Amino acid sequence: MLKSEIEKVYIVKKGNKKLVIELHRTEDGKLFVVPVYTLKHKYETKEGSEKEWEYDTSKAEEINYMDLPKNIREALSRLQIF
Repeated sequence: MLKSEIEKVYIVKKGNKKLVIELHRTEDGKLFVVPVYTLKHKYETKEGSEKEWEYDTSKAEEINYMDLPKNIREALSRLQIF
């Protein structure tokens, strides 16, 4: 397990697709590109009540795919997301 901190959050647009991308940096300086597919999730607690969790995109920067730095586009390209 690696410890990392979120450096930046993007809402990346390409055509009619949108995806949340987090950039995580480890203590030794490595950068990881993390796609976030699930923005809402419902779950049941031990007590049996249903709760809903939603990803907070209020601090995310909306950006076009081609405006991303080249290394981030290359990583997303290797993942074949867009």
